[in-house]
Amino acid sequence: MGVLTVDLTTFGVVMTADSQPIEALAGNTRLLGHAGRSHSRNPIVHRDAGRFTGFTGYVGTEEIGGLGTREWLEAFARRHPTERLPDYASALGQELTGAWQHHGLSSVLEILISGVEEGEVRFWFVRNSSGLNADGTYQPPKATFAVVDDLDVNYIPRDRLPGQTKEDVLRERLYSFRQGALRPAAAIFDVFQDILTMLYVQGINGFTPIASLDDLGHFARMRLEFVKRLYSKRHGIYRDPVAPIGGKVHVVGVGRDGVIKRYSKMR
Repeated sequence: MGVLTVDLTTFGVVMTADSQPIEALAGNTRLLGHAGRSHSRNPIVHRDAGRFTGFTGYVGTEEIGGLGTREWLEAFARRHPTERLPDYASALGQELTGAWQHHGLSSVLEILISGVEEGEVRFWFVRNSSGLNADGTYQPPKATFAVVDDLDVNYIPRDRLPGQTKEDVLRERLYSFRQGALRPAAAIFDVFQDILTMLYVQGINGFTPIASLDDLGHFARMRLEFVKRLYSKRHGIYRDPVAPIGGKVHVVGVGRDGVIKRYSKMR
């Protein structure tokens, strides 16, 4: 798909994606969709194993060794049915590195893993990305996939004040991450992030506050639908025959209780 996002709060996790297939290459984002066709493919794979309930989402590569990326990830999960999250993520990085070397792949693959583990909000990434160019395309991929426990190793220690717990930080801050076809979508996500943070931290008169996972899920849906509409041939301002973002929008969330929810257009 064209874009993948994750939002983290004290209530839990929401992941969103559209359905438009892309291939992220060095300096080039190939659009694999077809003019006039609306895709419905789902790049978010559910995982309920090893005391973790959540999602593995991907963007940037659509096929690995003759298998669709979703099918490859599902087969990987079947080979690792009981691993705890750190072992699952580490094995995923190792197997993807081997697959890229074996098949001679040249594309970038961004994988975001997020959910709840024994009531704790988690966020990891597995990627071979080496960063973005100024035009929003990806730099050449690395030879190996990095595996990082991003929330607990990087963000929480950075933002936690003396005496604060992780939960204190999550009550005061909302973390959002996005990958994929990011120009000009990144600028739109940044503005929505400012609004979302205000709604979550302090509220805005007249607007529904972000006071639950459901509130977050419906906001995330509205945000991606807005971006998708920008690229709509009928309603938007994008004029090339194939858009980088489009098709069916997928929005899923998981609360601290481990219950997975799906969010449609209608609240």
